[in-house]
Amino acid sequence: MNATQVKARFHIYTGYREGSHIKHEQQAGEAYSIEGSKKPYYILKMWAFPRDVFYLCSNKSDDGSFTLFAKKIGDEFDPTFRRPVGFGFVSSDLKKHLEIQFTFPRQRVFMSLFPDKVTIDSLLGANGGIDDDGIVACL
Repeated sequence: MNATQVKARFHIYTGYREGSHIKHEQQAGEAYSIEGSKKPYYILKMWAFPRDVFYLCSNKSDDGSFTLFAKKIGDEFDPTFRRPVGFGFVSSDLKKHLEIQFTFPRQRVFMSLFPDKVTIDSLLGANGGIDDDGIVACL
């Protein structure tokens, strides 16, 4: 298995959208951009589902839309994603977040477009899930 590299961490919030702002923001998870694979993607960890991992991939249309998946198969360099469980999009009026909609349970969350530092406890695993060099150890 080839090691993939965690490039950046992004906070995920719940709340509701009012115009170009999110009201009552509460952090609900984290997303990690992954490099080292054929197609870039994000790993999402929601605090309400500590054992579940979701994968956010941009659509082929390259229009700022994404699909949220619950399963990844294949090797690390050329993964295949299965079981769509939601979608995401970059809104023209929401400048700081990517909007993500889970289909079940029907929940809307917002991923910050500005990265934060990746720390050893970021992936919420027993050892944080990454080593000191930012290599994904286990997911």
